[in-house]
Amino acid sequence: MNKSENKRLFRAGDLIAILLVALLAIGLFIAFFTAERGGYVEISVHGDELLTLPLDVDDTRIIGAGAYELTVVIEKGSVYVHGSTCPDHVCEQTGRISKEGAVIICAPAGISVKILGGGDEDVDHIAG
Repeated sequence: MNKSENKRLFRAGDLIAILLVALLAIGLFIAFFTAERGGYVEISVHGDELLTLPLDVDDTRIIGAGAYELTVVIEKGSVYVHGSTCPDHVCEQTGRISKEGAVIICAPAGISVKILGGGDEDVDHIAG
């Protein structure tokens, strides 16, 4: 018996690992596409809630924190950062978010923009 006849394409451990990765991918796919659309956006500065706004009303807010400013736009049921004076602009590159639990973070400014659920129980108050 030569060595080429003794080689296997996959071992049992390889198949288990492949199945686990496939199940994880399917679970993430399902979680992403079945996530609830949010009803509100919460804007916080350094962990302190600044505003809670409805996602179904178009709005534009300029949020300042220290030396930085972000232009946060709510439009057509989603929110995004249109402009920022921070050095890296990662918050702008995040794009539009609308699913419950999604977050845009501007680390240099300490500003977070988070989508909250659509139910009234998720919101303590509405500022506007």
